[in-house]
Amino acid sequence: MIIFTPILESELKEKPSVPKYDGIKMRLEEFLVSEFDDPGYKYEWNNGLLEADNKLKFSEQILVDNIIRKYCQTDSFKKGNSLLPEVECYLSKVQSVKKPDICYLTKEQIKNSRQKSVDQVPSFVIEIISPSNTVSEIEKKIHDYFQAGTKVIWIIYPELCSVKVYYSPKQIKVCTENDICDAGDVISDFHITVNEIFQ
Repeated sequence: MIIFTPILESELKEKPSVPKYDGIKMRLEEFLVSEFDDPGYKYEWNNGLLEADNKLKFSEQILVDNIIRKYCQTDSFKKGNSLLPEVECYLSKVQSVKKPDICYLTKEQIKNSRQKSVDQVPSFVIEIISPSNTVSEIEKKIHDYFQAGTKVIWIIYPELCSVKVYYSPKQIKVCTENDICDAGDVISDFHITVNEIFQ
């Protein structure tokens, strides 16, 4: 006689972790020198509160690599400017420290990054959206970046294989397949198709 023991579906699935420090109050000076031991999460500072966001996943690293390799062919790269993943950027106008998935920093900005509380507004930002991101979180980030002085924002949707390119809060281009994503006047010779991002 064979006896089957039922296993509940909830036992089979890995339970999502909860960010340890989300919503904790902290001064900017304290945040800038803190290390957060919380696997899978990065923390941003928003006017005195910690906000958790997902770190780049293994599946997203190929997208980052494809984008950065394409950028390395530009004149901007040859001049010493960079596209960097998950760098802390202090945006004083909106009292926030963001860690965009990828951001564009000039050679001068990188040099000044040793001074922790100096404005570090990237003129070009890329965010890769995960299923846990809410629409209001994404809209708030876009609003904050533009308020701080960012010129171009890409929002990448891996599940849809699409990219929304924001040149302003109102001027948006939706890109799929062979559509070309660009960084406007920020990096005039940087162009990549959606297929190249996801290849």
